[in-house]
Amino acid sequence: MRTLLSLAVALVWALALASPAHSQDHPSLAIAVYGDSLGDGAWSGLYLLLKSDSQIHVVRHSKVGSGLTRGDYETWLADFKADLDKARPDIAVLMFGGNDQQSLRDQNHKGYLFSTTGWKAVYAARVDALMTELKRRQILTIWLGLPIMRKDDLNKGARVLDDIFATEAERNQVDFLPLIKEFTDASGGFVAYLPDANHRSRQVRAEDGVHFTGYGYQLIAEKIWAEIQKQRNAETTSAADH
Repeated sequence: MRTLLSLAVALVWALALASPAHSQDHPSLAIAVYGDSLGDGAWSGLYLLLKSDSQIHVVRHSKVGSGLTRGDYETWLADFKADLDKARPDIAVLMFGGNDQQSLRDQNHKGYLFSTTGWKAVYAARVDALMTELKRRQILTIWLGLPIMRKDDLNKGARVLDDIFATEAERNQVDFLPLIKEFTDASGGFVAYLPDANHRSRQVRAEDGVHFTGYGYQLIAEKIWAEIQKQRNAETTSAADH
């Protein structure tokens, strides 16, 4: 299933390169998507949702296997800053956490086990660094939370990450879009299938219990786009009031 999902995202990426929408030199709205494999899926869903609008440019900056616990984080952060300066997006969508439930080392090479106090402090500082760079450039930012996971240990870890994302988002006045209440059954438990608008059962989660199917990422993309429109409308209203 992971291989099929990777092929599906690769196909979307090929379509994106061939799309006339991506030949626009000056799109009205540039949306940059950053993240790991979950972020990559969010990009594919958002691209497919908006590709028919030539005035919207959805750019893939996500990378499978990426994450904020990586050993070359400092280099990655420098590349992130340079990329923001080059791409100059109007909106940034970020989704991390698929690979981050592991130990990390700080800038002094001191190691911390996942979810320990030291680990949380280092990880929060990294999340804060990204949000700070986005805020400094006045980029409207949507940071996605993590969904419920099938395995209890992974779900517990995802909640640790979500708490950090939400806390740092509030502190930096960044829009945090949680997914914990989505893709669940009536009791809040994990489900792999959900009914669509026609009441047909559709698979929304991949077999690994972490990632999503194409349809699942489509649903996430719809939520992202609705949130972007809400935030842009709020900014327009605020500007008009002043």
